[in-house]
Amino acid sequence: MKQNELGLKNGKWLIANCGNYPSESNCKVVLMAPDNQREDLLDAVVDHAVKCHGHANNRELRNEISKMLETMIVS
Repeated sequence: MKQNELGLKNGKWLIANCGNYPSESNCKVVLMAPDNQREDLLDAVVDHAVKCHGHANNRELRNEISKMLETMIVS
């Protein structure tokens, strides 16, 4: 599948790429959402961090993840 086959709408997208951070499981999960769904993306990424990596679900984790989100412009 190619990027243009994903059906991504033009605009600003936020990306959480687990592969950018070291982990014992060598996780490569990538989650993304349109900029206007930032909170939904944060919910999903926090759930992943808690369930798959054993992090505590708290405000500090959410804030750290929020700072790690990358931006991609689709045009």
